[in-house]
Amino acid sequence: MSANEVIDQIDKLPSTEQEKVFAFLAGKVIARRNGDSKRWLGKKLTFDEACDVVFRENRELLSLLAK
Repeated sequence: MSANEVIDQIDKLPSTEQEKVFAFLAGKVIARRNGDSKRWLGKKLTFDEACDVVFRENRELLSLLAK
């Protein structure tokens, strides 16, 4: 299955299921940047702050979700 096919399938999911996919992908991206993610460990961020970090530091994720 191609990335475009996966994205099409995600678009068909209800918003609650899309949120689960987003959380999974964000976790994967952060884990891939393991060394960089350590600076956020133990910090208490609001939801908005966490979203800002995820989107600011993971432009590729934002562009994929924007499609």
